[in-house]
Amino acid sequence: MEEVNILAEEKPKSITLSDGKEYKLPPIDMTTLANIEKTMGLGLGKLQDKLENETMTTMRNLIYALLKEEQPELDIDKVGHLITLKEMSSISETISEIMALT
Repeated sequence: MEEVNILAEEKPKSITLSDGKEYKLPPIDMTTLANIEKTMGLGLGKLQDKLENETMTTMRNLIYALLKEEQPELDIDKVGHLITLKEMSSISETISEIMALT
């Protein structure tokens, strides 16, 4: 049986923010995970706890960490201003999909 590298087959996902533009989120690989940890200043094991206790700050940081992989010109404040409550549901769903470590 031939071994399949699931990560190599992942495709970027897109989210639409309040400016109406689509932004790409990278496939999750080791480098992306390490960059998320570096940007957020915490290990992925603590992410769930942070999401429960500091929901908006943590979501903004996570979305920023993912977006800056493909759009390095964005800064964290710009990302925060591009996310309104209107987009939160679909963004949360997309983030959950790409962060699923199954």
